[in-house]
Amino acid sequence: MAERQRVSVILPVYNGARFLAEALQSVLAQTLPPDEIIVVDDGSTDATAQIIAAVSAASTVPIRAVYQENQGPAAARNRGLSLAQGELLAFQDADDLWSVNKLALQVALLQRYPQAHAVIGYSQLAFTDSGEGSDTIYQGRPGPILLLQESLFRRSLFELVGPFDPHLCGDEDIEWFLQLLEHPVELLIHPDVVLTYRRHAANLTGSLAASRRQFLLALQRSVVRRRQTQAGASRAATITFVCESTSDRDEGE
Repeated sequence: MAERQRVSVILPVYNGARFLAEALQSVLAQTLPPDEIIVVDDGSTDATAQIIAAVSAASTVPIRAVYQENQGPAAARNRGLSLAQGELLAFQDADDLWSVNKLALQVALLQRYPQAHAVIGYSQLAFTDSGEGSDTIYQGRPGPILLLQESLFRRSLFELVGPFDPHLCGDEDIEWFLQLLEHPVELLIHPDVVLTYRRHAANLTGSLAASRRQFLLALQRSVVRRRQTQAGASRAATITFVCESTSDRDEGE
């Protein structure tokens, strides 16, 4: 059996003290722990640094904390990419939760399908209000949302597509995914829920209009790139759906 490839987790954070410890613990609690976690503090002014230090002190997984002046999530993720040592790259956000077997499922899929460049799981959308001891309300059925946090990537994918656009102040991940879909790569989507995608007052309404503008800009860029592609050139990505639940299959083996 081939040696397992190393996994690096990149977590950008800006004033994320409220949920950060839970987000990190969901990474540390993985049945297949990562080889390193890189937390990029993008100029936080709250208790983010203290939380990172406390979690790091108790962690058996190496956590590398990096501070930079506020430059936005794209620049923070790019900083993490430049420091990551793993052949496989995963992303977490400071207010989301991974399912406990996310990495185990997705590493196994990349081993099972060596031609795949990335795997994407399902996310469960959840709304959390701003009060202490607030309730979490799950919304809708789980499904793939094309989020970085629900995915696992081979490093070669970023060498092909490039880093995130630091000039975008929102939806830089959507822009990157749209670029990804323009390349002849293979993506796997599996029906296991790997992420609780939290929406709350701090990330739900404050920049909705700006986010829509950024999304339209990203879509416009994608259309222009496609029009500039030579006729007949095959650049579209291939998306394969793994029909059976990976967790069910593993339990039966």
